[in-house]
Amino acid sequence: MADNSRAINRVFTRKVISDLLESGRSDTFDYVVKRYIDDPESKSHGQLISEIYAHLNKQQRNEYFYMNTLLNKLLCGIHNVNTTSAFSQVRIGHSIADFVMINGEGRVYEIKSDLDNFDRLYDQLRDYFCAFSKVSVLASIHELEKIHEVLASFGDMGDAVGIYVLSERGTIFNKERSREPSTYNELLNHSSIFKMLRKREYENIIRVYFGVVPQVEPVFHFSAFLEKFEEIPIIEAQKLAFQEMKKRNKITVEQFQEIQPELKAVVYFSGLTSKMPALDQLLKTQYRG
Repeated sequence: MADNSRAINRVFTRKVISDLLESGRSDTFDYVVKRYIDDPESKSHGQLISEIYAHLNKQQRNEYFYMNTLLNKLLCGIHNVNTTSAFSQVRIGHSIADFVMINGEGRVYEIKSDLDNFDRLYDQLRDYFCAFSKVSVLASIHELEKIHEVLASFGDMGDAVGIYVLSERGTIFNKERSREPSTYNELLNHSSIFKMLRKREYENIIRVYFGVVPQVEPVFHFSAFLEKFEEIPIIEAQKLAFQEMKKRNKITVEQFQEIQPELKAVVYFSGLTSKMPALDQLLKTQYRG
């Protein structure tokens, strides 16, 4: 593997964790362990993962590090997994939202890690505001001044965007450095909200709201349900969509707390909670090289 940074970025992915669970081996994991860890054979898989994650923290805070820190702060501290659902990589328009949280309301967090730039930020924010009323940017504390400057150039939309920064100590929600997002509904539209939903979700919304569902040929199914969805007032439609999406993640507080902190995001977002017993056993197992 020629690119060290790309290899270490792939450690915290469903593919690598699944490979370790299924066979106890992963070429990517083995490469990163040999590259960054001293005396790995004396350590468990859990210890190795902690050391790899610590290296990310010190040397290259990538998108996963930001996302995992945010998930830990939100679902272990501010909110509760029983009342809140989080999602990653949600397509909205022509953009993909890094982190979405839904409880009583929906929020998007656009992550700008130490490895990112702000070139597409305007277009990304416009897309997110088509489906969500509250959007924030999470970036490095070293980019705080730049974030303010960039958002100020976006007019009213930019003024509504929340600002959070990841400090050197790993804090995010510092009141002195943060700016809470404001509600911004000017770009909301039914189509963007509807396209986030799965088939059974939008069918359930229409069935419950109208009492009946369109009876059409399969080829017209999507357009017929979208047409009915557009009859619902936009704020109500958004609320109903969030209620359906919130049902997707099935995990208990106990399960979430049992996940090793460095792995919470990959386990939570990749649906690996059903493999928790095997994962727990893997993390305790001595690394054999």
